[in-house]
Amino acid sequence: MSDISEARASFQRIAYTPVEAAAATGRTRTRIFKAIKDQELTARKDGRATLIEDSELQRWVRSMPTIGRRSNRATA
Repeated sequence: MSDISEARASFQRIAYTPVEAAAATGRTRTRIFKAIKDQELTARKDGRATLIEDSELQRWVRSMPTIGRRSNRATA
């Protein structure tokens, strides 16, 4: 194992590329970019690179409507 892969394994992710965000959520890359364009999902830019913070990705998924059994989360 290389030093880089060992270092990555020991840190908690704080941001994802759109491709990684798609894999993490089970959505497509196209859907991630549409959510950014439609201002459903906030992304950050570092030059040409697009990054999506872990907390923002989780917020976006939690904002989606639920179906079936009601969520245990209290609503405000």
